[in-house]
Amino acid sequence: MGVGLQNAKEAKVISMNDTDESKNLCDFCGGELRPGATEIEVRINGELVVIEDLSALICHQCGEAYFTAQVSRQIDDILARRKELTPLRYESVPVFSPSLVG
Repeated sequence: MGVGLQNAKEAKVISMNDTDESKNLCDFCGGELRPGATEIEVRINGELVVIEDLSALICHQCGEAYFTAQVSRQIDDILARRKELTPLRYESVPVFSPSLVG
């Protein structure tokens, strides 16, 4: 993926057309990968960007997401064009720090 995901949870790019049975297992925990949808959160220059409804293979055990090259390109395009695209909605989120609990 492009530089846009450098601060986000890494997601592996895969080919969903691969017929090798071992490709349907999570690289992290060995869990079964199942088709689904997920979201990512990326912070760019202090701006939090959320991209939702991303098609992925998702590990049913640990939740790790695996994107196709096409979805990865869509993520990169959204991040590159985020100032010109109209967001679906805006959300406010609470921000915490470990200093709050000592």
